[in-house]
Amino acid sequence: MIEQERLQDVWGNCEKPVMIYARKDQVCCLVYSNDSALKICPDGTPPEMIKEALCAPLPESAPLFCHIGKKVYSLIIFFWDAYRVCMLHDVTTHYQNNRRAVDEAVMASQAKTSFLSEMSHDIRTPMGAIIGMTDIALMQKDLPGKVQECLTKIKVASGHMMSLLNEVLDMSRIESGKILLQPEPTDLADLLHEVLVVARPQADAGKLHFRLDMGPVDRERILVDGLRWKQVCINLLSNAIKFTPARGHVELYLAVEDTEQQGRALMTLRVRDTGMGMSPEFMKKLFTPFEREEKSTTNKIQGTGLGMAITKNLVELMDGTIQVESTPGKGTCFTLKIPFDVADSPLDGAVLAGRRVLVLTPDGGLGEQIQDMLEKLGMEGDLALDAMDVVSFLNEALLEDVEYYAFLTADRVPGVDIMQLLADVRRRMGVNFPILLLSESDWSQIEYLYTRSGVDDFIPLPLFLSRLSAALYAFTEEGKREKEQNGAGMRWDFSTKRLLLVEDNEINREIEQEILHMSCVRIDIAEDGQQAVDRFRESEPFYYDMVLMDIQMPVMNGLDATRAIRAMDREDAQVVPIIAMTANAFVEDVKNSMDAGMNAHLPKPFDIEQVFSTMGMFLERGQA
Repeated sequence: MIEQERLQDVWGNCEKPVMIYARKDQVCCLVYSNDSALKICPDGTPPEMIKEALCAPLPESAPLFCHIGKKVYSLIIFFWDAYRVCMLHDVTTHYQNNRRAVDEAVMASQAKTSFLSEMSHDIRTPMGAIIGMTDIALMQKDLPGKVQECLTKIKVASGHMMSLLNEVLDMSRIESGKILLQPEPTDLADLLHEVLVVARPQADAGKLHFRLDMGPVDRERILVDGLRWKQVCINLLSNAIKFTPARGHVELYLAVEDTEQQGRALMTLRVRDTGMGMSPEFMKKLFTPFEREEKSTTNKIQGTGLGMAITKNLVELMDGTIQVESTPGKGTCFTLKIPFDVADSPLDGAVLAGRRVLVLTPDGGLGEQIQDMLEKLGMEGDLALDAMDVVSFLNEALLEDVEYYAFLTADRVPGVDIMQLLADVRRRMGVNFPILLLSESDWSQIEYLYTRSGVDDFIPLPLFLSRLSAALYAFTEEGKREKEQNGAGMRWDFSTKRLLLVEDNEINREIEQEILHMSCVRIDIAEDGQQAVDRFRESEPFYYDMVLMDIQMPVMNGLDATRAIRAMDREDAQVVPIIAMTANAFVEDVKNSMDAGMNAHLPKPFDIEQVFSTMGMFLERGQA
């Protein structure tokens, strides 16, 4: 009783509700409540949440809010003498205001995501028409030079427009947690080459010194979402190039090393530049969407301010880390570390074993790398540093009756007219002798010149074992047979097939028909999902060999139309290939298509070869 009086004397006049507990035998028992607390809990029994909070090991583990009746309280728990004191603070108005603001923000975010998703489709549709019509125009023969130049610029500009659209949409989907990765077995050599084809011309246009530095590459084939990986690399390199003045340096470093964990490799990616750098203040908000550092030197540089935010989120989606160091006026360095699962490599050098290759390169380091790779393939390599060495090796081979399988040469050798040398080697070794060119250049820009000089194939630098093996294998008898078989599919002939093209947009229908007619396939048209269902129902079984289905259409969308076709009681309804072709190009859109019963998903704008190769997966393939 005396203790109750003491508690009343100390806490009775407190305006805040106070509940005091005593801890006995690991259990907290309520020993006192002041008048304010009794008004909240008239029966004297506090909510179980408060009791659990009092029994927690640390007061800091108490819940942030406690709902009692229609009121909301924050809990302040602390020790006093041998007791645990719980003081309640009425935050109902503050809580409701915040909750309302959160709900409004969530609704606004959902509305924004929904709006952008709809806009994605609406913008991609005319963009698809622009890109498709431009591609068709560029395919025409004997175009005037000025027209071809204009069409090429339209294609480049429309591609830039699509990249800006994708950035905005990517950021929206990242914020809503809807972006997903699609890891697939991928050759690192292919990914890197595609990045360099974009980055090197940008660096050359900016009059920059671009350097690729390769670290150890223990694994060349990894499980990665190649599209997103390239997006990360190109974002970093494009920024480095944009913000580095002429005659500056941009360096890309790449290494893939095995980890202690079986089947896992760690990729280190570093992009360093000698550009303008960033201030410490801007560094704090570098990865915030739509943020750009305002400087007189950057005002004319285009960008959405989304690239770095997207890059950081994509790296984190890959379970990687990104670090940045920057000094104003001296440059910036981004370092990424991303773990990947290792994919099985299809490399098999048995067919190449025992063959001998002559290599010409003035770079001793590259020469030794090539010799090491040839050794791993069971081959031998002779290294020439100049034209005289090439002549000497060929003469010795003739005297010693040694046969060279192929000649590998760099595209630039000091003191050597490489074109003349290639022609001399061709005359000496014959028309069937493989000559392969090692180069950092884009093959499409130099192919005409070098093939006329005798080059048979191209191996892009930096050099990977898989690339070297594939290039050399292509000239074996086995490789030639595979090439002939693959070449048979370069021109698609579906003249015996009939498909149902379902597309509501008139311009898109015109483009799609123009593309599809290149394969001689017979085409019927439906302008919405309901027409597609009716045409399929009214046709004879197995009349259609394939259905190409748009997704967003009036009357009935493509997903519902697919479900309706699959539900028909006829023997071809379950087996006819139905291919989605839509501007809804995200991973979840692909999943929705598959869940509706479709067999494949083609995004717009179309990749013509992708269209025909996908059709070829489901139709008989012939050679025209």
